[in-house]
Amino acid sequence: MNAYNTIPFRSKKYQRQQTLQNNTDIARIARQWIMRRDQLPEYRFAIELMSQADREEMFWTTWDMLDSFAQRDLARATFSDYWFKLIADYSDYVLPQKVQALEALGYIHNQNVVNFLVQELRRDDDTLRLAAAGALKKQDPVLVIEPMLAALDRPEHYLASRIYDVLEALGPKLVPVILQRIEHTQLNGKIIMVQLLGTFGDESVIPTLTHYLESDNYLLKKMTVEALTKLQGQDICPVLTNLLNDKAWQIRLMAAEAIGRGHFTAACPALREAYTRESDPLVKELMEEILHTIDTNNETIITYQWTRQRSKENNERERSSGRSN
Repeated sequence: MNAYNTIPFRSKKYQRQQTLQNNTDIARIARQWIMRRDQLPEYRFAIELMSQADREEMFWTTWDMLDSFAQRDLARATFSDYWFKLIADYSDYVLPQKVQALEALGYIHNQNVVNFLVQELRRDDDTLRLAAAGALKKQDPVLVIEPMLAALDRPEHYLASRIYDVLEALGPKLVPVILQRIEHTQLNGKIIMVQLLGTFGDESVIPTLTHYLESDNYLLKKMTVEALTKLQGQDICPVLTNLLNDKAWQIRLMAAEAIGRGHFTAACPALREAYTRESDPLVKELMEEILHTIDTNNETIITYQWTRQRSKENNERERSSGRSN
């Protein structure tokens, strides 16, 4: 670069030129702009003009003082073409440096980088696993989906909760991929996938989820029910009414809660019938509350309350009679 350099201000507010005498001045002015971030887009232009050595020095010394947008711009400007340096030197870094390197790699959308981040999810150190998961959330979803779904089939190496966090961050674009893969995934993977279908799915995922209600594995069935109760729309109502007949009281409870939460008045006849035969007091009480809220024909509840009151009065009379004798 020449002895005298200029950084042209690009915005209308700062249409002027700053004369700089050497590269040190460029780095100094650029650092001021980046730290303030009050002269956009000048600070991004300043990063481009800095030398690679100056960018790396700024990366290691100011990273934690930058907001997420400045971190993104600095990481991409510094390591888009030099991502391999972070990976090559990674084993020599101390823990805080490793975390910082992982955070920066999250902004470098590259399949090799993604593969490295996925491997870091296997670390025993939860700090590194958490940092790697956070970096994967920032990655291009197209690069991340397949490695993460493949990791679900290796529970001996990967923590399921971390994989779920990463996949959840990818959003509804996951749904069609999951629908294609869920049948051929191992049990742990199925449990994660049904949770994601409940989080992001719509009525189109009901047939797939309903299939897993027949599972012999209680945890998979329970997670499937939870996923179904998150779905919206009238198409879910028949599924919920069928679950009122399940042999597990926890399942019946979740179904009743979902009916009340969705105000599914069409389910009231089935809910009234289930109420009359329900044996669990907690489920029965919840059904009563829901029917009082959404059912316009609450004769069953009125009859039950009248019977319960008469029984209470009879018990009190019997106790009084026993004391008098």
